[in-house]
This record gives sequence, C-alpha cells and structure tokens, in this order.
Amino acid sequence: MILDADQISHRDKSILTGLFFSKYNQAGLKRLGFRSFAEAYNAIGLALESQPASIKNYRDEFDPLFPNGRKGWHNRPIRGP
Repeated sequence: MILDADQISHRDKSILTGLFFSKYNQAGLKRLGFRSFAEAYNAIGLALESQPASIKNYRDEFDPLFPNGRKGWHNRPIRGP
C-alpha cells in the first residue's frame, strides 16, 4: 500500500517530523538545510499548517527513545495512537 502525502493528516506529519528531528538531531537539521531548530520548526510548521511549538513538542516526546543527548519528556509515557 502506497500512501499519498494528502492521505496523511497534518498532525501525523507533525509527529513524523518530530520523530525525524529526535532521531537524526543535528544531522537531520543539516540534511534539510536549516541553520537552527527554530528555523526548521517555523518553516516546516508553516508548510505543514502546524504550530512550530507542536513540532518541537513532538521532538521532545521522542527524545527518550534515541541517544541524542536530549532528555525530552523522559518522565512520562509515550503518547498512544
């Protein structure tokens, strides 16, 4: 099954973006051509029709899962579907 980008909700796109930044951290930022996470959150948030803070929050949520040097939200369970 192949999904078209239009079949993925704005929320799910934001979640995937947060997951990407949590997993790839600075390498992901550089790969996408951004100089800072604030710049990335703003640009991607605009493109996805999402709040930049939401993308950052999703990154924080996934941080405990990856060895990226960030604690994120380590004291709470990962959000369910």
